[in-house]
Amino acid sequence: MKERLGRETVKDFDACALTLAEARDAVCTRSGVVYDRAAILESLASQREAIERKLRAWERAREAAAREADEREAKRRKTALETFHAENHVGVGSIGGSANGDASTADESAYSGAASRQAIELNAKRTESLDAFWRIDGGVRDDLKHDLEKPNTDTRCPATLEKLRMKDLITIKWTKVRPGESGKYMCPITFKTFTNSSTIVVLKPTGDAMSEDGYKATVEKEGSYNGVSIRPKDVIKLQRGGTGFAGSGTQVESKAEFALGIGGGGDLRGQNRNSQSKFGLRFA
Repeated sequence: MKERLGRETVKDFDACALTLAEARDAVCTRSGVVYDRAAILESLASQREAIERKLRAWERAREAAAREADEREAKRRKTALETFHAENHVGVGSIGGSANGDASTADESAYSGAASRQAIELNAKRTESLDAFWRIDGGVRDDLKHDLEKPNTDTRCPATLEKLRMKDLITIKWTKVRPGESGKYMCPITFKTFTNSSTIVVLKPTGDAMSEDGYKATVEKEGSYNGVSIRPKDVIKLQRGGTGFAGSGTQVESKAEFALGIGGGGDLRGQNRNSQSKFGLRFA
């Protein structure tokens, strides 16, 4: 089903994409999103605080990982030392007999030493294949460890999610309509009053807002405005339509899909549907 949205779903051309109210101190981004200076600066400041919190958490996680790595390495060194000591000292008796020359004691010591060495070798082989929590490294396999990723430190435009810094904001200079005329702002070249359907461009070097037609008729041909050089890349087209929250751009139609038929939750063939809405709701 489709329904054409009403004008209340489209913000005014001079409204802030965050507050949806008239931007008292209007600025725009390089992508043409209009904001009130206070609203966008508050948003960027909030993002910066969140980034700093993430960075502090990342630093703590790095320090914890470093301590954990040191502890595992200490365990490895300790175990290696104990293994070396066991291989060279454990189970080695006086093969030639005891101090009093008891031959039976010498045989028992030799047998005990051989058994102990076999046990050490067997345990070493078993330890290599263990994947339990009592392993030397605490059960953490080096090939399964993930590097801690540093948080992104860029602040972004709430509407487009593009990288945005405070110094990237461009102050908009509106030209007020002449006395006695309706509307608020007009094009300084064609003198046409701006409406929500107007295509408006902002000159980055000066901040002046004008209609696209006025820009093409005069500024584009001369390459300057009020003595300031204007290049094509210095021209920013303001976005029209939806809000910064919805990211709808110039969307003016809403859509909904559902299954028709028994058990689908919808009208089987539309026999029982009500009259169309005032915006023209209809079956697609």
